[in-house]
Amino acid sequence: MASQQNIQTAKESESPSTIKQALDILKHPLVLLVIGATITSLLVPYLNAKVNRNEILQAARLKKAIEIGEHNTEFNSKFNTLKTMLESFHKRSVRARLNPSEFREAKSKFLDEFSRRYLDLDEKAWWWYPALEREASVMRLSSRSDLQTLDTELTEYGDNLNKSFAILRPLWQALTAYDYDPNDKECTNKVDKIIADVNDPNNGLPPLFQSRNLLIEKIAGHFSSAQ
Repeated sequence: MASQQNIQTAKESESPSTIKQALDILKHPLVLLVIGATITSLLVPYLNAKVNRNEILQAARLKKAIEIGEHNTEFNSKFNTLKTMLESFHKRSVRARLNPSEFREAKSKFLDEFSRRYLDLDEKAWWWYPALEREASVMRLSSRSDLQTLDTELTEYGDNLNKSFAILRPLWQALTAYDYDPNDKECTNKVDKIIADVNDPNNGLPPLFQSRNLLIEKIAGHFSSAQ
């Protein structure tokens, strides 16, 4: 019994000394250097990898924001080209006063060129923006509520495109109708009225153009301003 007490007493007396020795060892510059190097070798690569991931992600977001603006600019340009082609065809036809045979030939060439440009626009106008919500989620852009806002804005953008085509369609239909006659005053007045409606500053294409550009700024902003 006494022997066990002596052993316990010896251990207790050695414990502070052992701890002190361990602390002294840890304070040694070489040991501190080794510990610091170990921590650095583990922590720095992790921090660098995290910074690199954030930089890559931010670069991807900015690139996507630029692409969004470019897609809208391309649509505006090609859509406006279609509108200008229709208006110009009507004005040239009225001014030229071609005979029926010449007019049919000119109309045929116009329809071929217009149809080609329309198909080129149609195959690009609708495909790019529906995927943006999924891309925003992958790029960890923002909160669920912000993603819902983006979804609403994308829906409004699609509606804007539909309304724009709907406003331009009557002009296309009038110019391609079998009874369109640029030498007939009543017919040309009818087309002139449609052109005026298309360009109406309140109910025509201009306000849709403005609201479409504002929507694109908001949509692109979800990507460019994300942290």
